[in-house]
Amino acid sequence: MIELMKRFLVCFLTGFFCFTMIFGCGNRRPPGLPKLTACELTVLDDDGSPVENAIVMLYPVEGKWYSNGKTDSAGIVNVAVNGSFPGAAQGEYKVTVKKQGFIFPSDYNPDTENSSEAVVHNYIAEEFVLPNKTPLQITVGTNPVKEILTIKKAEPKKK
Repeated sequence: MIELMKRFLVCFLTGFFCFTMIFGCGNRRPPGLPKLTACELTVLDDDGSPVENAIVMLYPVEGKWYSNGKTDSAGIVNVAVNGSFPGAAQGEYKVTVKKQGFIFPSDYNPDTENSSEAVVHNYIAEEFVLPNKTPLQITVGTNPVKEILTIKKAEPKKK
């Protein structure tokens, strides 16, 4: 019985090794993906402060290759196609910025109240969140892109 299990394990591992050698593993470059250009964007709010943990999305005006990423504590994002291939394809893009969080009433006490008092809040004004409304645009060419984008903060919702 043990000999049979050893044979099965050897066959399985050999098959798995052959499969990964033939088909590869990890993220394979999608067919038709053009050459990408490095694209570093810095997102600042209307006070000049960096916008941390915001999702930045590049929507191509023409073409099909979207790029996106998440800003760091300095408001910087290096976008990637499919989250795996750094950069953006050459072309014109509409840029959206999204960031959500929760706002609690000023008298909220987490030890005595439930979280239903919290309100979901969009930190970014709606005009920067929707691709058909955003005034933010960038052009990606053959040279690396390094741009600063300024957004407006949304007004907190009143309960």
